[in-house]
Amino acid sequence: MYDFMEYCLRCYYKSSGWNKDNQYSNLCSWSRSLLDFYTPVGLSLHLAKLPTQHFKPSYTMNALPSLNGSISYLFTSRPLHVGTSATVDFHEVVDQFIAHRPNGAWTHHPSDYLVYGRMFFPGAALEAMYVRRLSNQLQYLITAVNHPKSTGFPQMAFQVQYDAQKWCTECSYTTDDGLLGLRGLYNFGKEGYGQWSSGMEIYYGLLDKSGGLSTGLRYQTHPASSAPLSVTYTLNPIVGHMSTSYVAQVSDNLVLGSRFDFSIYSYDSDLALGFEWNTKNERTADDTQQLEGLLKGKLGFASGLALMWEGRYKNALFSLGLTADLSNPANPIRTMGIEVQFFS
Repeated sequence: MYDFMEYCLRCYYKSSGWNKDNQYSNLCSWSRSLLDFYTPVGLSLHLAKLPTQHFKPSYTMNALPSLNGSISYLFTSRPLHVGTSATVDFHEVVDQFIAHRPNGAWTHHPSDYLVYGRMFFPGAALEAMYVRRLSNQLQYLITAVNHPKSTGFPQMAFQVQYDAQKWCTECSYTTDDGLLGLRGLYNFGKEGYGQWSSGMEIYYGLLDKSGGLSTGLRYQTHPASSAPLSVTYTLNPIVGHMSTSYVAQVSDNLVLGSRFDFSIYSYDSDLALGFEWNTKNERTADDTQQLEGLLKGKLGFASGLALMWEGRYKNALFSLGLTADLSNPANPIRTMGIEVQFFS
């Protein structure tokens, strides 16, 4: 489940018509939502207030396994119509398989921006983000992390993104390791027959004088298809890693996925299988249904077992999860946790 600030960021992108799924970094977003989902650890409580449509504070407290927390603030030039935890559409706050994510209409204004800051306790570490839209196709992001005990400059990352819908490019630079990267994604295919996407990433470390590259290919069926599916293939020839994934919606409530990872040089491999089962409420007057619960499960030969249930109880959203190592029958449970979110 997205935390409140990440949910607000996605609402900002949606309201301005920016399509994150058209980026090379999100080429495998469907398989990641099934096979790389985050499970809560210990007990976490997230509280947020909606004083205005532009300004939103949030507070987090983790009681187990250790006591810590954070306080964060977000401000946007564009008003965000964010619902409360009791009324928000559940599918908007969970990372789930969605066969069709519309691009949306470009409604950018020259002054569109988002500012975000967060302080962690104890330790008083800081993180920040600034997103600025320059045109319908162009935006840039600046993120920074600062630790009080660090004597150097804060770790910063800069990204410039250009999305022409048919193709999308990204240029990035990080200050801590001097890593310069360039990504590109190109979409092709006949209208109504599904979409092919191919992309590549090139990166070079200015400090250690080393570089690398990766490439990927994706096929997704047309959004109107009765059986939505996605097939991806990625390859990093320098480190010798390749990965293939397959995700398919087999019914209105069930999505299945698999991923095979293989190392060309060491012959190490891993196979992961996952599923997503959603429950919906009764049909409303307009003959539609709303998502009210989501069950996820993953089994990997190397990564083990992960289970998570996400839902809503009265006015609060919750996530229950655990991870287990099945190769250790004496003590298989690795982590267990519950996360509760409430915003109004």
